[in-house]
Amino acid sequence: MPLATVEDVAARIGRHVSDDERPRIAAFLEDVTGLIEDYCGRELHRRQDESLTLHAEGGCLLSVPGRYLTFLTVSAVQVDGQALTGWTFNGQLLVYADGWPTGPVTLTGSWGYQTPPASLRAVACSEVIRWMAMSPGIESERVGEVEVSFAASSSGQSLSATSTAALKPYRRRGVGVMTLQRKGPRVFGY
Repeated sequence: MPLATVEDVAARIGRHVSDDERPRIAAFLEDVTGLIEDYCGRELHRRQDESLTLHAEGGCLLSVPGRYLTFLTVSAVQVDGQALTGWTFNGQLLVYADGWPTGPVTLTGSWGYQTPPASLRAVACSEVIRWMAMSPGIESERVGEVEVSFAASSSGQSLSATSTAALKPYRRRGVGVMTLQRKGPRVFGY
């Protein structure tokens, strides 16, 4: 389920959305939700009673990837298809005092926002409206002294700088780009 609805977009553009536009807007909402979740490094829309397979390497602690921690509730844990009891979840780790066996551990749970915050809904809608306003292949337009820039690829669907700034509070720490710099003498211009 996307972070916003077709009706949310319609309310923001101030007009009725035709039946012909609905599938396109719905597809854009799915796309923007995926882009927002990837940018933030976490799944934000609610997943209910879904399974997630983790790989245990022994020990009493099993880390759940940060992407799934947004309001995660774990309802069941299975090892080799058999229900496991005696485990606890502390908000980031599954704890099993007897020690996890090496191999796959399947947890069943729910995560993500029950109702997305208004700011996430606003970002999703603003991106969809921006995408709807662009002609296919056009990256930007300018009215004064008419200028049109065409995208290098076939899709101009990406998050704008304004949206990424608005999403900063939702971005998981440690998600981003790390620049590596080589120390020592330069060889062949590198």
